[in-house]
Amino acid sequence: MILEKLRIQKNISDDEFDGIYPFDIRELSKQHWTSVFVAKISSDYFCNRKPVKVLDIGSGVGKFCFVGATLHPTSEYHGIDIRQKFIDISNTLKNEHAVPNVSFFHQDVLQMDFSGYDAIYFFNSFQEKIDASTIIDRDSEVSVEMYIAYTNHIFNELNKVPVGTKLVTYYSEDFNVPNSFKLLATHINGELKFYLKDLGPEEITVQFNKNGISNHIDTIFLTE
Repeated sequence: MILEKLRIQKNISDDEFDGIYPFDIRELSKQHWTSVFVAKISSDYFCNRKPVKVLDIGSGVGKFCFVGATLHPTSEYHGIDIRQKFIDISNTLKNEHAVPNVSFFHQDVLQMDFSGYDAIYFFNSFQEKIDASTIIDRDSEVSVEMYIAYTNHIFNELNKVPVGTKLVTYYSEDFNVPNSFKLLATHINGELKFYLKDLGPEEITVQFNKNGISNHIDTIFLTE
């Protein structure tokens, strides 16, 4: 079993891990799913002191959650995704591979808050709303309005989480993260970032960077 091998060796290749998925899902892995290495070092950061409850925003077919939950069996991993088919695949694999500390939910992130989580992982889940080159399937729809709405919601929810909450972003723009978070470390040429919430709402005035998101959207459309 691949996950059992990961438990023992603590690291395996992406090609080997992706063997748990159907072929059409494996084909999406390089662009859309978190690598085993990134999932490992991110979950090590989340779980380095005590068991935690982790939220993966836009979990896809659950690769980040499976790696993290396998390596840290006393922590709890939750993945949410708007695509029901991805949640079905994730839950099927959860049962097949007997990973009790992971759960997957069909959920639009606009309809949830982030309270109750100790750590949050965000791998640029909404880029396909403005960048046609990142579209996953026919369910994708380019919409600048939705991209702004999702980004705004992420920003506001992150600002409300308690001091001490950990955050990891991967290939995500800085305007997603309020300045109530402190950047602790970067990896992979600055694309993987580890944060810690160190200021409460009463300690700092936080404003969404509208110019930052506008410039990012303009850049995407100018390069198409």
